[in-house]
Amino acid sequence: MAVAKKKTAAKRGPKPGAKRTAKKAVTRKTPAKKTTAKKATAKKAPAKKAAAKKAAGRPRAAATAVTSAINTGVVSAAKKLDKAEGDLVKAQAKLDTIAAKKATAKTKVATVKSAASKRALDTAVAQEKAAKETVAKFKQAVKVAKFDHKVAEIEAQAEELKAKVELKAAEFEMGLATKQEEDLAKEIAKFESKWRQARVRKDAKKLKVFRAKEEAKSKAAARKIKAKVKSLTKKEATKQKPGPKKRGRRPGPGRPPKAKAAATS
Repeated sequence: MAVAKKKTAAKRGPKPGAKRTAKKAVTRKTPAKKTTAKKATAKKAPAKKAAAKKAAGRPRAAATAVTSAINTGVVSAAKKLDKAEGDLVKAQAKLDTIAAKKATAKTKVATVKSAASKRALDTAVAQEKAAKETVAKFKQAVKVAKFDHKVAEIEAQAEELKAKVELKAAEFEMGLATKQEEDLAKEIAKFESKWRQARVRKDAKKLKVFRAKEEAKSKAAARKIKAKVKSLTKKEATKQKPGPKKRGRRPGPGRPPKAKAAATS
């Protein structure tokens, strides 16, 4: 019966390292793949846009933090399960030893009916009962630890999906930021072309009006100058033209000069 119990205990749960270690390794590889995909996407985005970098940086940090939390939860649950299974193995071994002592004590009581052999049997029975309770307690602990480990693995999968969503959202946001810059550049080019064409037409009209005003001013000034020149020319011609001879009396014979008369007297 003790041998059967040993086999049952051995079959009950796998050694705490085989399957759980493989799961841990898979969980640790997942963030590495995410980081590689992240870096490959980050290279495609334009390096000059700080907005796109920030948009990628925040989800990357969040995904890393989530992955660390996933690993911590699963590893912690696995350690608790390993400890519970180890305690169960020790308790089962102790129970097997006590069961062997009990069988020996029974044989002795059947052979030698004494108070000492009877007390030894009673002690073995009491120890077996306590050992069975301990085994049952550790079996329950293993059951709870297995459940917690399974829950931790499921939660890890959920968090992994959440991290993937964040990663995809970050990549999509980077694509949107890049597309936004490209579309903005196109729209600016279109607007600039239309604006320049409209401005050229508007400036041409303004230039035409300005030229007409200036030409009118120039013509008015030219007329004034021409009139002034004409006036000056006319004045100059008047000055240079010889005037008509004045008519006067010719000097005839008359009285002698008074000077002579005054000198004589």
